[in-house]
Amino acid sequence: MARESFNLSGLPFEIRTLIWEATLPPTRIFHVKGTTESGINSKILTFHRKHPPPIALHICTESRAAALRNGDYFLAPEPGTGPWFNPKRDILYFDRNQRHMLRSQGGKTRISGWEKVLHVGLEWRAWFRDVPRQTAPGDEDIRRHWRSVVRGIYFHMPAIEGIHYVLPRVRHKGGVTWGREPYKSAQYEAQLVHLPEATEIPWAGAGMGIRNAIHNGAAAGNAAPGVLVIPGATEGSRTLLTMTTWGDIKVDMERALEEELKGDEEDQVAELDWTLANEDGEDEDEDNSKCVFPGNQPPEVVGWWLLRQDAPREDHPSIREFFV
Repeated sequence: MARESFNLSGLPFEIRTLIWEATLPPTRIFHVKGTTESGINSKILTFHRKHPPPIALHICTESRAAALRNGDYFLAPEPGTGPWFNPKRDILYFDRNQRHMLRSQGGKTRISGWEKVLHVGLEWRAWFRDVPRQTAPGDEDIRRHWRSVVRGIYFHMPAIEGIHYVLPRVRHKGGVTWGREPYKSAQYEAQLVHLPEATEIPWAGAGMGIRNAIHNGAAAGNAAPGVLVIPGATEGSRTLLTMTTWGDIKVDMERALEEELKGDEEDQVAELDWTLANEDGEDEDEDNSKCVFPGNQPPEVVGWWLLRQDAPREDHPSIREFFV
């Protein structure tokens, strides 16, 4: 039986556009590795993994136009020197080691294209690195903390529509007590799965205290949901590391965004240790101006598990899933 051919050109333009857009990649994670120089006072982002550009860029003029209406090479000065990025879907992801890049630097160094980014993700330890040790979910100080983090993001990426809280789900060999990815994990493909609001997350001591837990908690055999006992601190010989849920944290973050929307530029927010030294070895001044949300709407707050599906799963006692 003869096979009938399909005539794409005979379809209406709107249908052809939908077909080309269906070939575009789904949401991808662009895990920031660092920056490289790209001219005077200009840098471009570098990434742990390279994502191939969509095939629609190379089929015909019409398919290429459809791809470029949805994404572009704006994270690099010229096509081919950086990734094709779809701001409606793709997430620019900063782990704990790169959180300092979101600190205000007075505009002295421009990073190409990130003002067009709509979705930014931060590893949970980047959020928690500067959380005051004695605060608890619901405290005003916590909302001041979130507001300071968000101001740092908006200084560089004022078009943001989504702020993504990213929690690595598997502690691989060499990882620490809670979902922190070990060295070289970024070489494996990242996948995001929605984080249930009931997920328990370590809270008290998430700043300095978490470093004590890294060294003492796992060795003591106490890495269990609910309460982690850290030897040699308070209560005579131990500290209780309490837990909260992602749902409670999300509520605080959303309330902080509402307060930022309604607040004044002079509102006091937390001072975080995200500073970078300038060429003279002095700290840069912090930009403390109020966020101006696009459309007068705060961004959506979303939580994710981060999975590395193709990472090797060795038979080792330190490898386990995070609070499952």
